[in-house]
Amino acid sequence: MSDHSRDENGQRESTRRSVLGGAAAVAVGGLSGLGALAASSEPAAAVDGDPAAFEAGDAPTVTSNDGRVESVYLSPAVEVSWTDFSEGVERVTLTLAAGSDAGVDEVYRETLTAADPGATPGDVASIAGSDGEQTDAASDAPPDFSAVDGGLTTRFERADATARGDAVTSESLSDADLSGGETATTTLDVVFRADVAGGGDEATVVRTTTVDVTVENPAGDASAGGSIEIDAL
Repeated sequence: MSDHSRDENGQRESTRRSVLGGAAAVAVGGLSGLGALAASSEPAAAVDGDPAAFEAGDAPTVTSNDGRVESVYLSPAVEVSWTDFSEGVERVTLTLAAGSDAGVDEVYRETLTAADPGATPGDVASIAGSDGEQTDAASDAPPDFSAVDGGLTTRFERADATARGDAVTSESLSDADLSGGETATTTLDVVFRADVAGGGDEATVVRTTTVDVTVENPAGDASAGGSIEIDAL
């Protein structure tokens, strides 16, 4: 590949990230910073574990046919912890958005509250407490929102990202004009945000990851009768 081609690819990647960043800020209410907030004497929040572990459960499920992506199913499980909330936590709002050059769609937005710590609103499948320090330490008991240093583990219901908005759609991910043997890949950025508030204090943590959605039109095999088999992964 020539240096000129590499420069063009770099510019396209930079442009795509810039577009996504601007759209994500609108979709999830103004993202500020990436990664867990640094621990300090001030109230802080964190998302434990590798972002790939929460982007879509074990992995996204993609269904496609003849070069068309029909669905992209997400089913994230996330662990959120907080520290130095002297009066405990009143609410935790969890938001997950997915997007590409075409824009960003909000897939999940749910608020968990101290008023009903065991509640599973909307797309929340389950909620449990955790110790806020060990990522694998979860219990069947509801989270302790009154804890100065605490945490929770939340699992979301399976949702089709292509059915949650106007940007990440079957049409934007598909390519029905692929020739035999060709593939087309769309990289989706998945943005997760947790807003923790209590006692007049607030902390926000944002994590990002990517998911590649690929469709393929395998080269056809002609039979004696002249038919051609065309499928898509």
